[in-house]
Amino acid sequence: MRVAIVGAGPAGARLAHQLSKNGFEILLFDAREAWEKPCGGGVTSKALREFEFLRDGQTPKRMISSLRLITAQNRELTVAPRHDFAIYSRKELGRMMRQRAIDAGARLYCNRIEGAEFANGHWRIETAAGDFTADFLVGADGASSVTRRRVGVKFEPKDFAYALGWNVKTAESLSRVDVKYLDEFGGYLWLFPRTDHISYGIACGYQETTPARMKAELIDFIETQDCELASELKTASGNSTARASFYAAMIPSLDVSTWDQLRACDSKRTWALIGDAAGFVDPLTGEGIYYAIKSADLLAQAMINRVEDFDEMWRAEFGAEMRRAAQLQHRFYHGNFVGAPLTERMVQFAKRHRGVREVLRDLIAGDQGYVGLKTRLLQSAFSFT
Repeated sequence: MRVAIVGAGPAGARLAHQLSKNGFEILLFDAREAWEKPCGGGVTSKALREFEFLRDGQTPKRMISSLRLITAQNRELTVAPRHDFAIYSRKELGRMMRQRAIDAGARLYCNRIEGAEFANGHWRIETAAGDFTADFLVGADGASSVTRRRVGVKFEPKDFAYALGWNVKTAESLSRVDVKYLDEFGGYLWLFPRTDHISYGIACGYQETTPARMKAELIDFIETQDCELASELKTASGNSTARASFYAAMIPSLDVSTWDQLRACDSKRTWALIGDAAGFVDPLTGEGIYYAIKSADLLAQAMINRVEDFDEMWRAEFGAEMRRAAQLQHRFYHGNFVGAPLTERMVQFAKRHRGVREVLRDLIAGDQGYVGLKTRLLQSAFSFT
């Protein structure tokens, strides 16, 4: 079988690697070389345990031993996961995963897909470098996936978050991540140290506020870390400065109703979606690298056996967790508990109760799911330990 995979990020490159190893002919397309994608780049300790190439590979990564949670009222809590997690440069991670796919036998074409049409049992793929044919089409082309729209899967504005920020060159070596929750709209700010720069960012619901307001909030946060950088960003005529590159991006954050209706493959066995293109991103945290790689593995297994089983497989593996996260999202960012925002109370309880801190630690590591989270938190909060 010849498979065309559109998008050579973690999802597409992983699928190309897995299928190539199993004798499929793989055409891997991406419009550009590996690049510094706008996101934190965090890889949970769960992902490091499950995917050996992420844990033991030689690609540069920053190992993180603590996470500082900051509320809108500037209460702080530092959580140490059971095991360190990693932050990759997305450019370096993408380059490594593409090379693994090529080494396994995939053919990579750095060309934009200009058209894709299914007729007479085959896909006809149009690019500036020429036309290709394939038996099966996979969309792994990110949150704004063109492939998704071509196969008729629709997301609405409510199914997205919006993120912006700056990648800042630095020689400073940090082993801590900062996450700060927002006050007037749902979302969070972050500081993620990568190997040669720091990613500062902010994310919230799409159209919940304006980019200008988001920039102002983020610059105020940066000022608490680096006054000189904040001053540069305030006075810059453009979005970027000599040491800070601006970025903005859409992030899938699917509504509960979308999770219920989502199809990530075709019953006629002609196409599938994985990673961000399928919306496989945690609606609460925005974490997507694990789900990109995991969905690629599940699709590879399905294609070796029965591709039409893919929807059932991803729903059984992580679909219920993602749906539960979508249910919790509004309450988490906008809800109140005992007269204060939920995020404030969460940090207060965690500072006083070891059990709550342990729940948060496991949640960060990826070892605690959302299904059953409420029960465990309540048990921990009232254990008085």
